[in-house]
Amino acid sequence: MKRLARSWLGASWFLNGFGGTNGSWLCKNTKCACRKARRKVSIALKLSVSIVRAVRRNQLLSLARRLLSLPTAPFHEERVAQFIREFAIARGLRVRTDKFGNLIVGYRRGRGHRPVAFVAHMDHPGFEAVEDAAGGFVMTRFLGSVPRQYFRTGGRVRMFGADGEQRATIWSVPDVDWKKEKLVRLRLKGAVRRGDFGMWDLAPVKTNHRVIWSRACDDLAGCVVLLAMLDELAQSRASASAYAVFTRAEEAGFHGAMGLMRSRLIPQSAIVISVESSKELPHAPMGQGPIIRVGDRATTFDSRVTMFLEEMAARVARADRRFTFQRRLMDGGTCESTVFCHSGYRAGAACLAMGNYHNLGPGEHIREEYVDVGDMQKAVQFFIEVARRSNDYGRAPRLLKKRLDALFERGRRQLLQTAAVIRVPAPAVGAFEELE
Repeated sequence: MKRLARSWLGASWFLNGFGGTNGSWLCKNTKCACRKARRKVSIALKLSVSIVRAVRRNQLLSLARRLLSLPTAPFHEERVAQFIREFAIARGLRVRTDKFGNLIVGYRRGRGHRPVAFVAHMDHPGFEAVEDAAGGFVMTRFLGSVPRQYFRTGGRVRMFGADGEQRATIWSVPDVDWKKEKLVRLRLKGAVRRGDFGMWDLAPVKTNHRVIWSRACDDLAGCVVLLAMLDELAQSRASASAYAVFTRAEEAGFHGAMGLMRSRLIPQSAIVISVESSKELPHAPMGQGPIIRVGDRATTFDSRVTMFLEEMAARVARADRRFTFQRRLMDGGTCESTVFCHSGYRAGAACLAMGNYHNLGPGEHIREEYVDVGDMQKAVQFFIEVARRSNDYGRAPRLLKKRLDALFERGRRQLLQTAAVIRVPAPAVGAFEELE
């Protein structure tokens, strides 16, 4: 990796530092050796860039395979949390846990940076046993938002507990109010204890290097992106102040995020960005880059944060022509930024478009969720830029105000000149009161 970086930097120096990029130093003879040398270096540079991108993609996929293979459910995120804690400590990063079990990983190098808190949740919709069972049948409750018609008799479930894993199938769904409590009776051979949890019995993770399928992309794919961002920051020793926050029990009602607000471990001055895997929509397709989320089903987010995110994404796009992003209202669900906005934080959101949201496949069948690997790579690239340039927050609104003021001044004189034609006498005192 270091050798690739040296060859990349060396080629860049030859093209830009010594020779310039406009070719003015070259003679006009197209057969000249210096032109041929420059062409060879240009090809070597492109090859180095391609190899570095391929290496980074493989590293991201390796990280995704390890994290997405771990089981999780609301209130049962301990295996994911342990992986994140060990990953951060191995890179010399500080890890804190609040009293509600949320993890806060801090990265800080340099001074004067406005802190940015990137937030992803560690859980995914799943089952929880509400009774002990020694075999036969066990009653569970389902934690998360999945319509009742997807719980068909014979549907496959995998339970996890202190005694290991075991498979189960859906036997019946009691006739109770589904909105109040989602009770599901499972049939299994082994024993389970109250508090054991389960997931749909789907592939933990599989990939063709372009797409990742998993039983729990929402929101473990978001966690992968944040860990990859931390890894890049730590390796490059970039000057930034960033928190990667991993919350609990989001799918059961934002419990972890609301607990985090009460813990007050995130500075009030921080920019908070919720990172989600969100339902793919017709106007927000997969494969077109990370999505700057202007709002969700419940809330429109802080416009200043949204403008800052858009400015940073545009900056990355100018430097890298392969980088793409989207700016959309993602109203297919509600995310944690709603909690942060209503808790007084400057909050925005970004997300990955995801297929089979909450495992809801075609024909009312349960299927693996899936995300685009390129979108994940671009999200890492985007978030690093946001963390490094956090002090640019507020710049976009100021520039917008200047543009609006200049626009007004261009038309001010003509506006005043033509106002006399339509000006009406001032109303008499009390006229508006009489109309009311």
